[in-house]
Amino acid sequence: MVTAKKPAMVGVPSKAEKEADLVMGTNNSSIVSKRSVEMSYYPKPHFFRYFVKKPQRRSPLINRGYWLRMHAMAETVRQFMREPSDRPKFVLNLGCGFDPLPFMLLSAEKSLCRDTTFVDIDYEKLMINKKTALRQTSEVTELLEDVEFLPDESDLQIRSKQYIAIGCDLKNLAKLDHVLKTQILPSKCSVLFLAEVSLTYMDVESANAVVNWASKLSDDSQFCILEQFFPDGPDHPFASTMMKHFKKLGAPLYSINEYPSLNEQEQRFKNAGWLQAHARTLWDLWSDDKFVDSSLRMSLDAVEPFDEWEEFALFASHYFLLIASTRPRETNQNLGEEPVAQASLSSQYKLLPNCPAGSGQRRFGALIPDEGSCIGHHSGLGRQTRLATTDLYTNSTKVSNPQEPFPPRDVSARMCHTATGLSNGECLIVGGRTSPAKSLEDCWLRQGNQWRQIQPLPTGRFRHSAVKVSLNAECVIVYGGKASDGKVLGDWLLWSNNGEGWKTVDCNQSCLKPRFGASLGSIDSSSGVVFGGIGQDGTVLGDFWTWKLHERSDGSLFLELNDQTKSLQEASPLFKYIHRFGATVNTISGGLMIVGGIIPEQTVPFDKEIMLLDLTQVSNFLNSRPSWSSSALSAIGLGADFDGPRPLLTGHVSYAIDPSQVLILGGGAVCFSFGTFWTEGTWLLKAIDSKIKNEWTMVPEIIQPNQTAPISQPSAPPRGDYKPEENITAIPRVRVENSAQFKQILADSKPVIIEGSDIGPCTDLWTKEYLANAIGEDREVVVHEAQSENMSFQTKNFAYTTKSFGKFLDEVHAGGRQYLRSISAEQPTKLPANLAADFPNLENDFHLPESLAVVTENAHSSPLRISGPVILWLHYDVMANVLCQVRGEKRLILFPPQDVQHLSVPAGASSSTVNIFQGSDNGAIASIPHTSPREARLNRGDILFLPPLWLHTASPTGQVSVAVNVFFRNLSKGYAAGRDVYGNRDLQAYEKARADLQKMEKSFEGLPTDMARFYLLRLAQELKELAEK
Repeated sequence: MVTAKKPAMVGVPSKAEKEADLVMGTNNSSIVSKRSVEMSYYPKPHFFRYFVKKPQRRSPLINRGYWLRMHAMAETVRQFMREPSDRPKFVLNLGCGFDPLPFMLLSAEKSLCRDTTFVDIDYEKLMINKKTALRQTSEVTELLEDVEFLPDESDLQIRSKQYIAIGCDLKNLAKLDHVLKTQILPSKCSVLFLAEVSLTYMDVESANAVVNWASKLSDDSQFCILEQFFPDGPDHPFASTMMKHFKKLGAPLYSINEYPSLNEQEQRFKNAGWLQAHARTLWDLWSDDKFVDSSLRMSLDAVEPFDEWEEFALFASHYFLLIASTRPRETNQNLGEEPVAQASLSSQYKLLPNCPAGSGQRRFGALIPDEGSCIGHHSGLGRQTRLATTDLYTNSTKVSNPQEPFPPRDVSARMCHTATGLSNGECLIVGGRTSPAKSLEDCWLRQGNQWRQIQPLPTGRFRHSAVKVSLNAECVIVYGGKASDGKVLGDWLLWSNNGEGWKTVDCNQSCLKPRFGASLGSIDSSSGVVFGGIGQDGTVLGDFWTWKLHERSDGSLFLELNDQTKSLQEASPLFKYIHRFGATVNTISGGLMIVGGIIPEQTVPFDKEIMLLDLTQVSNFLNSRPSWSSSALSAIGLGADFDGPRPLLTGHVSYAIDPSQVLILGGGAVCFSFGTFWTEGTWLLKAIDSKIKNEWTMVPEIIQPNQTAPISQPSAPPRGDYKPEENITAIPRVRVENSAQFKQILADSKPVIIEGSDIGPCTDLWTKEYLANAIGEDREVVVHEAQSENMSFQTKNFAYTTKSFGKFLDEVHAGGRQYLRSISAEQPTKLPANLAADFPNLENDFHLPESLAVVTENAHSSPLRISGPVILWLHYDVMANVLCQVRGEKRLILFPPQDVQHLSVPAGASSSTVNIFQGSDNGAIASIPHTSPREARLNRGDILFLPPLWLHTASPTGQVSVAVNVFFRNLSKGYAAGRDVYGNRDLQAYEKARADLQKMEKSFEGLPTDMARFYLLRLAQELKELAEK
C-alpha cells in the first residue's frame, strides 16, 4: 500500500541547521565584496551580478583584498589547466557558495578550459538556490552546453558538458564519494580540489576527513586551500580582531586553532596522505612576479586610488594558499621554507606601555617637537575623518599647554605628512595628503613663536621621508613619496631658510629606485641611510643605501649614494627584517632604532617589531673603513620581558626624547572587514638599566585658532572663562494636556520641559533592586566606563566594557564613572533599541502620556539610560526626541542649532570637542563667544522635548540617573537612507552636499595652493551668506 506523502513539518531548526545557515551567511557577505571587485576590476561579462541583487561599492582595501583572493584561486586553476596531461581534468570546488568562477573562466578562457569539467559542491539548500538563480539567467545557460536543471531531490542539481552542481553537506562524504565515482569521475582523471575559506568553518575532525578522503579519490590529485592562519600567534592585534569578528558572527574558525602555522598546515596534508604540500601567504604571492606580474599589480592602481598598504599587508599575511599533491616531489624542487634567522634577541631595551582606554586614537599623523617635557601628535586620521588638531602629550602633571605653538587650523587636515624639528623651536611641516588622489604641496614653518606658510613643494607628495641636515646652515632634506597621479617619486629636495626655498639635489646614482614610505635616517649632520619603502610596482624594496651630502666649490650640493645591500645582507642574518614600509626611525646613542611598519612576504614577527642598526659600522664605512659584521643589526622585538597589551605598530609615530629613550604614539589599522584596532596610550622604549617609568599621558585636546584665515574656526573656550549659573537662560516648564498642545510645541521647535505628566509606575518602581530583578543580574550589558568625569566621544577617553547588569548597578551606585545606553538585545548592529522588546519585564512600567501620541506613532527607538557621575559629551541628534526622567535628577545644557559653527563639531561628525563643564565650579559653564546656552534641570517624572539638531550635554547631580529616551521621526522624508541604529545619521541633503563639496575641492586641483584657497574661501563666504538668509 502506498501512503500519501505528508507535508513537511515546519519545526525549530536543529543546531546543525543553524550552524549551516550561519556559515552560508558568510558566503552572502563574501559575494557582495566579490561583486564590488567585479564591477571595478573585471571586464564584462559579469557573473556575480546574478547572485547579488543589491551591489555595494566596497572600500579600496576590501576590493584589493578580495581581488587577491579571487586571483589566487583563479590563477591556481589556470596553472592546473595549463599542465600537460592526457587525462580529463576536474575542478571540484568544495563549499563553493555562489562563486561563479567556472562561468568566468569558461567565458574568458574557453580554449584553456577545453579539457576541464567544473564541479561545484555545497549544502543542498544553497545549491538549490544557486540552481534557481542560474536557470533564470540566459547568459549562463547559453554558456553551458547541454545544460540540464534537475529536480531538487536529485543528487545533481545541474548537469552540463563542462559544469556540474552537487548539493551535499561536506560531512556526508559517503554520499559525495558515491555521486562522484558513479556519475561524474572516470577511473583515470586529474583532479584539483578548491577550498576557499570553507573547511575552516567545519569542526576539525570533519575537515580533516575531507582532506584525507580527497587524497584517495584519484592517483593524480591536487588540493588548493585558501584559509586564515596565525603568522605570529593569536595575540597579534589583527589576528585577535579577526577571531572576535567570526565569533560574533556565530561562525567561528576551527582549523586555525589546530593548525595555526604554515608548517603545521603543510604537515596536516602530508599526514592525510598527500605526498607534498607547500603553503605561502597571500602577501608573499602578491610580490611573486610569476603569480602576479608587475604590470598586473600596477594596473590595479589605475582603477581606484589606493594607499591602505599596511592594512592590505596585514590581511594578506594572515591568509595562506596551500597546494598539496599526490605526485612525488621532483628532485630539483626546493619548496622548504628559508631558515629563520637565529640571531639572539637583544635585551638592552624595555618597552613600557601606559594605555588608558580610548586615549590617542590617531594614525598617520606627525610629531611636533616642543620644549622640555611636551610633544604634539598632529593631524592624521582619527576615528571618523582626518584631523586638523594636535594632541598634547607630557610626562609632567603641571603641563596643560605646549610651550611652543602647535599648528593652527590654517594647516588643513592631512595625513602621511612630515614634521621635522629644527633648532630654536623651529619646525617644518611638509606635504601629506587628503585622499590618495590628492597630495598636498603646502609647507609650514614654525619660527619665532608663529606658524607661516612658506614656498610650496615643486610637486605635492605624501609618504615621503624627511630629515634634518646641516652644512653651513640648517636644512631639511626630503626624499621620495607619491604624487596625486599615483606616480612614485625618486627625487631629493633640500629646503633651507635662506629665502631660496626648495632645490633639487643632484646625486651620483640612478639605480636607487623611486619609492614611498621609505626609512630615511641620519647618523650625523650630513650623512645617513635610506632603505625600504614601496616602489612603483607595489612591492616592498629590499635594498640598503648610505648617503652623504657634499658641497661643491661653487656652493651647490651633491648627494653621494652607495649601495650596501649585498655587504649588509652577507653580514647579518637579520637583514631581511629591515626591508620595511611605513616604519619610523630615530637616532639614539645605541644606533638607529627602526620601529614597526610592514615587511615583504609575512607579517613582522613579535621579536623583530623593533630593530637596531649599529651606526658606528655605518659611520666606519662612510669614512672609508668598511667593516660590516653580524652585530650590525640586532632585534629588540618589543623589549625584554614585555608583558603588556601588544601594540599594532603601523600608522604610528615615534620620537627620541633623549639619547636612550624613544616615545611611540598612535597607530593601528583597519583590520580588513573585521574591525579597527587602535594602538592607544603611550609606549616608552628605554634602556633596560634605566629606572625611569612611563609617565607620558595625553592632555585633553588643544585647539589652535586660525592665525591668518579671515573665516575663523570654532575654538575651545579659554581656561578659566566661565559663565555663572544664574546668567544661563532656563528652558521653560509647561504642562501639556492634549495632543494639540504638543503639536504646537513641535511646530515651535523649541525645547520645553513637560511636567506633571504620567509616564507610568516606573518613577516609583525602578529602584536598584527592582531593576536588578526585572532585567536580571546576570544579563550582560555594554557600558561606557570612563577614566574621568568628562567623557569625550572624539578622544574616546572611555572604554566599551561588557559586564553583568548586577555588577554595573553595584558599581554605578557606588560612584563608578559609568554610563549605560541600552542597545537592541537581538540585533544590536541592525535594529534600534526598543525598551519593550529589549526589557519585556519593564514594558508595563513605562508609557508616554496620550498627549504625546505623535511620538509613539512615529517612534524610532527607546533606549534605557542609566548614568553615574559622568558628563555626557556635547552632541546633537538628527531626530527629535523626548527624554523622560524616571529616577534621580539631571542637568542639561543646550545650544540652538545656529550655534554649531562656534562649538567645534568636526565636519561629518555630530559630537563636539568642547567640554562645557571642564574646570567649572558652582554650576558655571564654559563661556563660548557668540553662543546662547540654555539650561534644563530634570526631576523625577519630567519630560524634556528636544527638537532636532539642538546640541546638548548632560552633567551629573550626585545621584544615579535613570531615564528613557524616545526618538521619533518628525519629518516625512529626508532621513539618511539605510540603517540608522542610533538615529543620529545626518540628513540625506547634508551627506549629498558634503559629497558635492569634495567634488568642488577637486575642481581646483592643479591650481597653486594660494589661488585654490582664495576661491574656496570666497565660496565659503557665499555659503555662509546663504545660511544666514
